[in-house]
Amino acid sequence: MTYELGDDEVAFIIRPSSKGSLEGWDGTVSTGIAVGDNFCYPDTVLHDLVYVATLCSAFLDLMEIDEEVMEMVVDHRRNLMLQEIARRQEEDKPLQELKGEVISFNAYTKTKGNA
Repeated sequence: MTYELGDDEVAFIIRPSSKGSLEGWDGTVSTGIAVGDNFCYPDTVLHDLVYVATLCSAFLDLMEIDEEVMEMVVDHRRNLMLQEIARRQEEDKPLQELKGEVISFNAYTKTKGNA
């Protein structure tokens, strides 16, 4: 899978870190940063984006050191994933349902006027 960075993008890259074959990979990763070939924003914006990317890298390292931080992140990730699943399930519901003479709308139905 390839991806070409846009002129307004900075990427935080994660790759498996292993000497030789990945057959016995222990889960260790290395990180990197890539910037679009013709970055189109001022250097101050690039600086801020690189700052965020290096924070992500430092955070991964900190999670390995501090078990409490790791547990908090795992819990937070789980909650975010559950919220996303619920949101997608809500989006998958029909925009309206007709039950007898009652029309039920979901959260994404756009209506005008008063009922």
